[in-house]
Amino acid sequence: MQIAELERRHGDFYVPTAVIKVGGEDVLRDLYLAVSEVSVDFKEKAAARFSFTIASAFDWEAREFLATRAEERVDLLELFAFGRKVEIGVGYGDPAKLGPPMLTGVLTEITTNFAAGSTPTLTVSGYDDLYPLTVGKNTRHWENKPDSVAVEDIAGIGGVATDVRPTSPVKLRIDQNKESDMAFLGKLAERNGATFYHRNRKLYFGRRQNDASDVVELDWGQGLLSFRPEANLARQVAEVQVHGWSAAKGEAVLGRARRGDDSGHAAGTESGSERVVTALSSTPVLHMRAAVHTQAEADARAKAALEERGQDFVTGSGESIGVPEILPDTNIALGGLGRAFSRTYYVSAATHKLNGRGYQTTFTVQESTI
Repeated sequence: MQIAELERRHGDFYVPTAVIKVGGEDVLRDLYLAVSEVSVDFKEKAAARFSFTIASAFDWEAREFLATRAEERVDLLELFAFGRKVEIGVGYGDPAKLGPPMLTGVLTEITTNFAAGSTPTLTVSGYDDLYPLTVGKNTRHWENKPDSVAVEDIAGIGGVATDVRPTSPVKLRIDQNKESDMAFLGKLAERNGATFYHRNRKLYFGRRQNDASDVVELDWGQGLLSFRPEANLARQVAEVQVHGWSAAKGEAVLGRARRGDDSGHAAGTESGSERVVTALSSTPVLHMRAAVHTQAEADARAKAALEERGQDFVTGSGESIGVPEILPDTNIALGGLGRAFSRTYYVSAATHKLNGRGYQTTFTVQESTI
């Protein structure tokens, strides 16, 4: 999407705004609190984190953090109780028109700062609705099910709605051994070449959407404030071989994925697995042992490992004007960076921050070809 079209959608990026609701109450408009900074930090395969800082809410006479609601005094440490539901939206213009919250989550942390010569501040932080999946360790197993069924079951236990895409093949047995649900989801995502995150009140688990249309086009100096790309062959291999054992047949299983099997190649570009062969004049192979029991499992695991390494070939971090559409598992087109680095990138992490400097977005990107 062209930056000019986004400008029209967001009122020329003229009036940054935020909506912060705690326990259903709008912190800014119901309680009239002054928020000096709000930040939302998104990453693939992790619970998103939020924080906001309240200034000028300390009552010097009562020596407490207080707010006013319909002439009633509200103790903020009681309002911001651990476990309270939080909704945060960041954007431009009329707060009522921001649309669905950027993040829904739970309050887990309160920090105060009593510095000499300044007004005490209160910082409230927490995580999105995936937070329950990070707490504790569990042991479970599934038989004759695909990994996607295990994902659905775990999310259901944690009370999280889902948008889970079916995986294949069916596994003889899936084991979760004394590990957090979040860590276990990470393993399932890794071996399926998938990603996961929480968005629009649902857990998404499925393939990366790195072939989708870009959400915004930014040029250096026109929306894109800075960008630091890097192309690195260090983790690139030309082939992945996964070694396992078929208990049913009593024989070794070998899965393979070779350069060219990975997806997402743009016309006229080469992947890291292709370039490493040229650079070394050899064919480096990564050997892995994994708990795979069928040929289909082994091949799928090998392809997932090859693609995961390929995504590390070109990486970069950048900063732009605040663009709410920039989120993990989206694509952004960056221009004005020369022939090699002007291209579409996959976003793996993004932070949206609104403070005295305005609204800015920082992001981390990946690309498998150059």
